[in-house]
Amino acid sequence: MPYSAPGSQGRILDQIRLMTRGENCTVWDGDGKEYLDGVSALEAMILGHSATDVMDAVNAQAEKISFIDLFRFTSEPAALLAAELCAVSPGMEYAFFTPGGAEADEVAIKIARQYHRLRGQPNRMKVITRAGSFHGCTQGAMALDGLYFASHNVIYEGGMTWGRTSPAGACSQCDFGKASRHLSCVHKIEDLILAEGPESVAAVVVDPMATAIAVAAPSDDYLRDLRSVCDRHGVLLVVDEIITGMGRTGRLFCTEFSGIQPDFITMSKGLTSGYIPMGVTLVAPKVAEVFKGRPEGAFLHGHTYGGHPLAAAAGLQVLSRVVEGRMWEAAERQGDRLLAGLRALSHHRYYWDVRGRGLLTGLEIVRDSSTGQMFSNPIAAGNRLRILCRELGMVTLILHPGNILFIAPAFVVTDDEIDRMVAIVDEALTLMEKEDIDY
Repeated sequence: MPYSAPGSQGRILDQIRLMTRGENCTVWDGDGKEYLDGVSALEAMILGHSATDVMDAVNAQAEKISFIDLFRFTSEPAALLAAELCAVSPGMEYAFFTPGGAEADEVAIKIARQYHRLRGQPNRMKVITRAGSFHGCTQGAMALDGLYFASHNVIYEGGMTWGRTSPAGACSQCDFGKASRHLSCVHKIEDLILAEGPESVAAVVVDPMATAIAVAAPSDDYLRDLRSVCDRHGVLLVVDEIITGMGRTGRLFCTEFSGIQPDFITMSKGLTSGYIPMGVTLVAPKVAEVFKGRPEGAFLHGHTYGGHPLAAAAGLQVLSRVVEGRMWEAAERQGDRLLAGLRALSHHRYYWDVRGRGLLTGLEIVRDSSTGQMFSNPIAAGNRLRILCRELGMVTLILHPGNILFIAPAFVVTDDEIDRMVAIVDEALTLMEKEDIDY
């Protein structure tokens, strides 16, 4: 949709605000109003706005070579970034670069299918995700949608039909507390594999924090149990660390908490701290071995801008700064402060739960906390809280099923900024409760 002429310097289409400047965890709109960036620009800018060292690295690479034919050649920063990512990852061996996260997930699925075909199981085409999950908006990634954008699936139905969704909801076999009403339990995923027929299932794709799924924050046993289920049925496991990777949860990779080795790890967002679009699919030795030394083992896939030299230069600088500065420790420390602050808001009538790990948190609101009664329209309720936070000076997002306020600031966030974010949520909840509307 084209932009219309803005009614003021800060607004476009009367809804979208024009942001003109950013520094660390603060952004300004065209009217000069200041906001705390509570979601680090869609969780990507882990180093905050105006990280001059990243921009300097990009400029330095531009003076050498800005772009090349990436189907027949590579660049020094791309080769180095691939090697370093594999070196610091949980046992990954190869890196395949893409322009973004959705494409990285699609690469994992294409490799998984080819892996099964090379092993004589060409019927393994289906991919399982969890209800409420989100893995991108390209046509292939939407088949992994988990019904996050159910209306979009209706609009585009008739395309990719190989995605399967494991249902969410609390049950007697779960031990995830309040989060279990959103999260698909591991045994339900196994039930779905068996119902579809293991011989038809290629992979399971999960975000280790279930970020889009109400920040359900599964226990460490969840991935361990899921790894066992996948191994039992010959299904590959794709761990989508597009949001969680690069230290956001208190480890360089969130997968490290469980101690498992996935078959694929996908990354984007924090990979370049959002300064230039880039994604990557990391591949485990178990998968790569099947492709080696076979004429039919060539992976015929690519993007014009996959492995872009300038993006790779940005990624190298971000990775260097994160690893050398052990910035996941700052994410863990500041995340603990944020979680404690938000949990101190439990006196609010609309407060239900706060979940998260590191600088990845979700506040769930309900109509009545004494009974757990949901709002009639969770999306409308969540949006009201989000808008109130914005009016009070903080940019946030809402997540599935709509009544989850998402807060995920950059790693450079200060104690004072964390406390201001909590104070804004506190005031926004107070205002919303005074309105007393069943959205």
